[in-house]
Amino acid sequence: MFNFEILLLSLALSVDAGVVTFAISLLHERETPSSKFRNALITASTFGVFQFGMLWIGSFAGYLFTFSSVGYYFQLAIGLIFIGLALKCIYESFDESEKKIEWGFIPILFLGLATSLDALVSGLSLGPLPHPYLVSIDVGLTTFSVCSFFYVLGQFFKNIPDRWLLRLAASIFFVLGSQVFWGLRHLFF
Repeated sequence: MFNFEILLLSLALSVDAGVVTFAISLLHERETPSSKFRNALITASTFGVFQFGMLWIGSFAGYLFTFSSVGYYFQLAIGLIFIGLALKCIYESFDESEKKIEWGFIPILFLGLATSLDALVSGLSLGPLPHPYLVSIDVGLTTFSVCSFFYVLGQFFKNIPDRWLLRLAASIFFVLGSQVFWGLRHLFF
């Protein structure tokens, strides 16, 4: 069930996951090739599975779910997570000691959840479709492909010092967090 609208939806939903994958890739730049491949596979798979699952769950809840103020608290928490990650990366960029930055599986799961909440909301509009899982599979595979591309793209920045890579990753996380707060500006003003 492939069409142009599903492709556009897939690309729109996978862009934020791709940008986060690019930032994570910058942090994995100094690892061995086998570790890079494993990290790329884990990151792209996690984001693809979360986009698939959240879109599918959203389609099931499409006719039951009504928007309430509770959804704003989740968005606010996600924005704070991105800003917190940005501050952590900035703090670590000013640390002069040589260290290896590790991103375990649990933070990747949280980022996968955070970047797929827009898929949950998008899935609400897919409720009337007869087979929403087909659209969800397309979105998940597209997200996997986009994240894989962004991970590889991030690996071409080899000769940049670690502190600048951390600052670039921090700026990406900061922009993502700022976008969440910009979307919620009507709550504050």
